[in-house]
Formats: sequence, C-alpha cells, structure tokens
Amino acid sequence: MQDYITNGLTLKEIEQSLFRHMQKQYGHLLQQVLEEIDRTLAEQRDKKRYALKDKRTIRLQT
Repeated sequence: MQDYITNGLTLKEIEQSLFRHMQKQYGHLLQQVLEEIDRTLAEQRDKKRYALKDKRTIRLQT
C-alpha cells in the first residue's frame, strides 16, 4: 500500500488552493460588475436633477 502513496499534494491542500483561487477570481469579477453598474448609473442619471460631484476610489475589505 505504501508504494501507491506519493509525496504530492493532499486532497485538503488542493481544495484549499482551489478555494483561494476562486476567491480571487470572484473578487475580480465582483469588482468588474460593480464598476459597470457605477458607469451605467452615472450615464443614465437624470443630469438635470443629479450632478456628478466626484468619483473616488475606495477599498472595501471583507
């Protein structure tokens, strides 16, 4: 049985690595979606009623 065991990654390590990778990908995707929503809202606002004061970069840590 010992002959079949390798010194490679364990299933738990693979799962943790995949989870971290998916978290990063989700973060990038969420950022893109929120930026697109922000652009759409800025373009489609009632420009007579609402003025665009400024556009700030913020960081949200979760």
